[in-house]
Amino acid sequence: MQRTDVIVVGAGPTGLLLASELALQGVQVTVLERLQEPDTTIKAGSINVASAEILDRRGMLPAAEESQQRRMAVAGKFTAGGGTAVTHGVVGGFEQTSPRFPVMGHFAGIMFRNDMVDQEDPVLASHTAVAGGVAVPQYDLELLLADRCAQLGVDVRRGIAVKGVRSTGGDLLADTDADADVVVETDAGELTAGWVVAADGGRSPIRKQLGIDFIGTDPELVGYQGIADFDDTTGLSHGWNWTPRGVYAYGPIPGRILVACFGPQPEDRDAPVTLEELQEVVRDVTQTNVTLSAIHGRATRWSDNARRVKHYRHGRVLFAGDAAHVHSPFSAQGLNLGFGDAVNLGWKLAATIQGWAPAGLLDTYDTERSPIADWVLDWTRAQVALMRGDERTKQLRRVVGDELFTVPGAMNKMLAVSSGIMQHYDVADDATAPVGTTAGDVVLTSGRRLADFAHDGRFVLVDRTHDGRFAEAVQHLSERIAYVADSAADTELPSLLVRPDGIIIWAADQDDEPTSDDATKRLDAATLRWVGTR
Repeated sequence: MQRTDVIVVGAGPTGLLLASELALQGVQVTVLERLQEPDTTIKAGSINVASAEILDRRGMLPAAEESQQRRMAVAGKFTAGGGTAVTHGVVGGFEQTSPRFPVMGHFAGIMFRNDMVDQEDPVLASHTAVAGGVAVPQYDLELLLADRCAQLGVDVRRGIAVKGVRSTGGDLLADTDADADVVVETDAGELTAGWVVAADGGRSPIRKQLGIDFIGTDPELVGYQGIADFDDTTGLSHGWNWTPRGVYAYGPIPGRILVACFGPQPEDRDAPVTLEELQEVVRDVTQTNVTLSAIHGRATRWSDNARRVKHYRHGRVLFAGDAAHVHSPFSAQGLNLGFGDAVNLGWKLAATIQGWAPAGLLDTYDTERSPIADWVLDWTRAQVALMRGDERTKQLRRVVGDELFTVPGAMNKMLAVSSGIMQHYDVADDATAPVGTTAGDVVLTSGRRLADFAHDGRFVLVDRTHDGRFAEAVQHLSERIAYVADSAADTELPSLLVRPDGIIIWAADQDDEPTSDDATKRLDAATLRWVGTR
C-alpha cells in the first residue's frame, strides 16, 4: 500500500488550504476528492477579513484581489440597474482608493452600512491591508488554492471516493499504538498514512463510520440558492430583505437568488432542486409573482442545522471544516470557520510529524478551535431567531436595525465580530492584548509588513528595540522563527512574536521594559510553549 504522512479527505477550501499548509512545512500530503472537478455550484460569495489575512500571510493576496476586481465589476453593473442606497454603498465602498475596512455582509438580513461605520476606529483601521481581497467567490477560492497546492507539490487525486478508515494496529481513535498507521479504503484501492484529516463535508462519511457524536440543534428553516433567469424582476429588491414569510437576497451578481423560509424539512433533501420548486419558494418568500425561466447550473438546498463534533481530534483522525461543524450559511461563516481550522491545524500537525512539537501542541487544535465553533454556531442561531416571520420579531428587527445599528460604534462592533478579527486564544498565562489576538496590519519602518515575512510558514519575531536585544533569544530557532529587526521611532509600538497562523503569542512594550530582562523571560516561555527547543 502507498504511504504518505497525511491524507486529507476533501478538496474544498478547508482541505486544500490545510494541504498547502502541511506541504509548506515539508510534510508529504495526499488529498482525496470524490468529485472529478471543482464544484461550480454557487456557494459562498466572499471571505471575511480574517480569511483574507490568511491568504495575505502566504502571498496569495494578489490573486484574491484579481478575483475581487472581476466580481465587483459584475456587481457594479448589476446594482447600477436598480440597487438600493445600502447596496450602492456596499459596492461603492470597494471603489475607495484610501485604506478602508471592507464593509460587507449582514446580520439576520440587516445589511452592514458604509455610512454607519467609523473608519477611524483603531480596531478596524488595523485590518485594512486586505480590503481588496475579500469579495472572492468560493469557486475562485478553490481554484486559487488548487494552484497553490500544485506549486507546493501536493498530490491531489480527484474522482476517488473514500469508503472508510481503519488502523494497522491498536485503537484508531485512542491512538494507543505510536507505530500504528491509518488505512484509508477507497474505490481505487487502499492508501496508508500516519494521520488522516476528514474535511469531507457536513455529512462526513468518515465521521459517520467512526460513530463520532455530532452535537447541536435541529433545523428550523429551509434555504435555497441558485442562479436563475427571471422573466420579470418587478417587486424584487436588491440586497437582503425580510418578509413575514422569511428572508431573501437578490444579487449582487445577475440572477443570484437566495431564499430561506421557516417550516418542515423536505422529505428527500438530496433530491435536485427543480425550477418549479425554486419558483414556488421564491414567490412565497418574496411575496411577488416573479417567473423563473431557467436555472444555471445546480441550485442548492440547505438548512440551519447547527452541530459540531465534541472533539476535533480522535487519535490519528482529525476533523476540520464542515466535517467538524455545520450551521446555516449566513455571512459565509462556515467557509471562514474552516479556513481558521486549516491554518490552526497545519503547522501543529506538521510539528508533531517532524518531532519538534512541544508537549500537548496538537491537542490545542481542539481546545482553541472548539470555542470558536461554539461562538459561530450561536452567532448563526441568533440570526435565524431574528429572521422569524411573527409580529414580535418584526418589531425586534426594527429595534436592532433602526435603533441599535444606528448607535455610534454599534455597527463597527458587529462588523468587526462578523469579520473574524475579534477572535482570541488563551496562549499565555496572565497575558493582555495584543497577546492572543490576530496580528492584522503590522507595518514596519521599511514600508514592508509582517505578512511579507510569513510566506514560508515560520513564526515571525518583530524586534522593535533599538539594540536588537531579542535576536539572541531566538537565534537557535532560526529554522522556525523569522527574525525581523525593526527599530521603531514610535516607542508605543511593541515587539511581537507571531505564530504561523497569525496569532500573537508574545509582546513587549518598549516603554515598560526598556532595560529589564522580564520581556526576554516571557519570550523564552513563549518559544518553549509554542516553538519547542530542538
